[in-house]
This record gives sequence, structure tokens and C-alpha cells, in this order.
Amino acid sequence: MDNKVKLCMGCMNELDENGECHYCTYTDDIPYLQSYLAPHTVLCDRYIVGKMLSYNGEGASYICFDMITKTKAVIREYMPDTLCEREMKSKNLVVNPDCLAKYKTYMSEFQDLNRTLTRMRNLGSICTAMDMFNENNTCYVVLEYGEGVSLKKFLQANRGYLQWNQVKKLFMPLFTTLSILHNAGIIHRGISPENIIVTTEGKLKLTGFSISSIRTANTALSPEFYSGYTAPEQYSSLEWQGTWTDVYSIAAVIYRILTGYVPPDANNRQNNDTMIPASRINPHIPRHISNVLLHAMAVRGTDRIKSINDLVSELFENVSQPSPHVKGATQTIPVVNSQVHSQAPERRNNEQKKPAKKKGNGAVTVLGLLILALLLVLGIFMLYEVFQPQDDDDSDSDSSLVSVVAADDDDSEILIQEATSEDNTESTEESPYGTGAIMPNVVGLRLDTVERELGDYFTIRTDTYYSDTDDQGIIYEQSIPEGMSYDPSLMNELTLKVCLGPSEVVVPEYSGQSKKTYLNTLSDLGIKYSTQESTSSSVAAGYVIRTSVDPGSYINVEDGETLVVYVSSGPPVTSSASSSSSSESSGSSSASSEAEDDEDSTSTEIDSDASTDTEADSTDTLETE
Repeated sequence: MDNKVKLCMGCMNELDENGECHYCTYTDDIPYLQSYLAPHTVLCDRYIVGKMLSYNGEGASYICFDMITKTKAVIREYMPDTLCEREMKSKNLVVNPDCLAKYKTYMSEFQDLNRTLTRMRNLGSICTAMDMFNENNTCYVVLEYGEGVSLKKFLQANRGYLQWNQVKKLFMPLFTTLSILHNAGIIHRGISPENIIVTTEGKLKLTGFSISSIRTANTALSPEFYSGYTAPEQYSSLEWQGTWTDVYSIAAVIYRILTGYVPPDANNRQNNDTMIPASRINPHIPRHISNVLLHAMAVRGTDRIKSINDLVSELFENVSQPSPHVKGATQTIPVVNSQVHSQAPERRNNEQKKPAKKKGNGAVTVLGLLILALLLVLGIFMLYEVFQPQDDDDSDSDSSLVSVVAADDDDSEILIQEATSEDNTESTEESPYGTGAIMPNVVGLRLDTVERELGDYFTIRTDTYYSDTDDQGIIYEQSIPEGMSYDPSLMNELTLKVCLGPSEVVVPEYSGQSKKTYLNTLSDLGIKYSTQESTSSSVAAGYVIRTSVDPGSYINVEDGETLVVYVSSGPPVTSSASSSSSSESSGSSSASSEAEDDEDSTSTEIDSDASTDTEADSTDTLETE
């Protein structure tokens, strides 16, 4: 590589002549974790390692630059932090003696996984492995660099959700790729919006492949779980995992995209399943899609869709399969026209009429007409029963609003939409917030998360309080109950009861803290403050000198107690130590005359003989922010 070309270690783009990057904000003075590779490290005499992108219990991923192909890539280092550590004087990994067998076993699995991925370079929906080598007593794999953003960030920039027509176009290539991976024996176990990249061409790429132990509980490695997307069987090392594990995760991702909400954590669902059908959260989601997602996210693996092929089959081929009717939604029920009922008997009668003519007997014809008349009467009676409204005395059942949509003479449809009864219980009363969507349970979530997800649908108010036991920033009550219908376009007012933390907070240490850093810390703790500047010979300008309440002591934030922060403005300005007696006398008389002329003035001249030690604190004006 040309030594004159300088690269940004944050994005591997070329720096300008001033050494600045126009593509990202990374600078070389940003600290890095000492246990991992330092930026500018060269591996295999070919790859320049940049900043670390991510890490888990299996290892770390870095952005890198291939000096041969002149392209960006991602290099993955096998480094299970519970089994080894890096030697500080070199880049070598030192394995704990008691963990050597596990270290080698997991590294062998790591190598086998990436060898298989290397043979699948033709798959367009994964970031494939391009190279693999051993160095520093460990293994490295070089992966394709996916230009784009994660699906999580993509959704945040697109209202938080997508329509089904958009989703099915995006995910069809990914379904095919997953099916091929499963046939090759690879189970991802970590499918989530964080591990799916939306490329600049608008396609999806799956990344984040890891060994099975990193995504299974109770192993020697630190587990990596994705709440809401990890399958229930991954929380136990005693449960079987398979293709159905990825079926759960990919269905959870689609659920998140269609509804805008992360599904409940699978580990919690095993004891208390609070899963809400997707069509109840977003009525625009097709009913059969919602039912398939529920089937694919069944808590028990034996009740779940077993493979990606089966999932695709149910999503796209079994659209007309009948599904359970959900209250408050519209259901289509085919109704056979009475003419169809009469066709079969009429044909049978015609068949019976022919031999009757040959015999010259008209009794069969009369009998057929009687049967036909009877069937017509029964058909009319059945139609009457269908259209007849339910009895008002039946308080256990809801009344139904029935409307007929005629398609043609041979087949028609009845659209049955459940309506509420005025005399029924509270559960059937019309929602005061409108209809169109279902209110989720936000209790236990962070306020900033709810404001980001629901801010476009509600006018959010907060009812704050202080508590020594409740967590700060967590929602503990919501004004609109869970499961209540609401109309997003009405922007209903949603009041959330949020804890601000304890009423008394410990004043943090200020030693070595700049003004900006310390004030940010106070803001995070909810401490009100004001600042005053003061000269100091020992503390650099812009750094905190002292506080009105000593660090480690408590300050009452509930009562609005204010902490005064004294910030250094630099060393004091020295003045002349001595002056002539005549100058001193003239200075005194001048000060007296000025005092007489400006009796109404509030400014006071300080005697020039004042002590230098107290001059800084007495003469400088204290500014309050």
C-alpha cells in the first residue's frame, strides 16, 4: 500500500491533505478497549484493522482495509473473553490453562462455520466469508463489507414500520437464502433487526453468524440474546434447537416491521404469554398473515412451524385457509346461493324423469316437484335464520351487524363485523379513543422509548414522581388501558406516570472534571445547578474548582435544591505590590470625589492595598448560568 495514502480508521475512506475525514467523525485520539486490537494493526501482512464495530462472548468484529484488493471488509477475531485474555506486550491471546479444551473446541466450531459460509459466496442475501487465517494464537475470518444501514436504523427512519406489500418483496430472497443455509446445517440463532443490513440497493443481507454456544444459555461463553427475537428454547441448554429456532426469530422480525412493536420476550412468554395478534395492533395487516406469525412464534417448538419452506408456504400459498374470527374485525363467510342447492336435486329429477317417460308413469315427476318445493322452503327458512337478528334477551352474546355484498348470481359474500350492544357490559362499550388500533402495554418501558415509538400517534403527557425504590425513567402507569382501541389520527392524550428517581441524590465527584462533563453528569442525575466563575492558580480554566455541597453528600432534588458549581477562569491577574505615598493619597482623594459625585451608584472601588490572596474571590464578578 502507498504510504502516502492515509485512511480513516473509522470508515476506511481516504483522509484529505489535512488528515481529516469527510465521511465520519472518527479521530485517532478516540480511546479503544485495550483487550482488543488497536487501530492501524496489520494482520496477515494484508489487512489494516480499524475501529471495532461490535463484540460478544465469541469475539470481536473490526472494519478493515484489504491492501491487495483495495477494498473495505470486516474482520472477525475469535476471542472468547471468558476463556482467554490478550497479552499486553503483544497481540497474542493467552488461554486460561483450565479452559484450553473448551477454547480449542469452540475455535474448531468457529472455523467449520466460516468454512461453510466461504463455500456460499454465490448467496446474495448474506455477508459471505472471503478469507480465513490463523494468527496471534487465534483464528480470523474476513467477511464482505455490507454498504448500508441496519434494519433497526432503517425502520427508525421510516415511521417505525412497513406495509405487508413492502415486506414480502424485501424478504423473499432472504427466505430462499435461509432455506439453503438450513439445508447446509447452519442455524443462525441471532436473526434480529441488528443483524440484518438494508443495502444501498434496497436489499436485505443477513450478518452476525456465530457458533451455537454463544446464543444458548448455561454455556462457558457469555450469552448473546436479542430480547423479543430470541426463541424460547435458546434460554435453556436442555431444549432442542433447529430450523424452527430461526423460524421464530424471522417471524418476530416481520412482526416488529408490520406492527412497529417488539414482540414480548420469549423467556417471559413461557410463564405469561401476553402476545397480541399483529392484526389487532395494526388492522391493515392481513388476517391470515397475523395468524401465520402467531403459529410461527408459538412458545413450544413442537407447536411451531418447523421450517422456512413451511413458513413461506403458509404466508403465500394458504391465503384462503379459514382462520379464527377475532372480535372487532371483519370476517368474510361465503354463502351458497339457493339456486345452487336446487341444481343437484333438479338434475336427479331429470335423470328420474327419463325412465318415467318410457314407462308412462307421471308419479315420479310429481314426487320430484314436491321434493324441489320442500328444498326451496328449507332454503328460505335457512336464509331467514341467517339474516334474523339475535334475541335481545341473550346477554352473553354480542349482536352482529350484517351486510350483503353481491358479487354475481352464483356466489355472494356476507361481511360480518362484530358490533357493540348498548345494553351490554363494559367490555363491549365503544372506545372513547376511537378505533383502528389496539393500545399496547407500555408499563415497565423507558419513557424515551415510548415517546419515540408512540409520539406520532399520541399527545404524550408525563406525571412524574420521586421514589427510592422505583427505577428512574421507567413508566409505571398509563392512562389508556392495555387492549383499548384507539384511532392514531386523533392524537389522543396519553398520560404516563414516570419515576424521576430518588428524592435525594449523592453529589458526584468533580475532581478533574471539565465544566461541560460535570454539568452533563448533574443533568443525568436530575440535579439543578448554577455556575460561578472564580480564578484559581491550581485548576485549569474551564474545570470545576469546588461545589456548594461536598461530593458524597446528599442534595434534595425533589425540593429543588440548587447546587452551585464553581468553575475556574484561570490564574488571577497580578497587580503592583507597592505604590508611592503621593499616588496612594491622590488615589484616595480621587476615590472620595468620585463617591461624592456618584452617591446613587452601587459600584464600590476596592482599596489597592487589599490582600492578593483574597483579591480573586472579592473583585471578580460571579456569573450564574
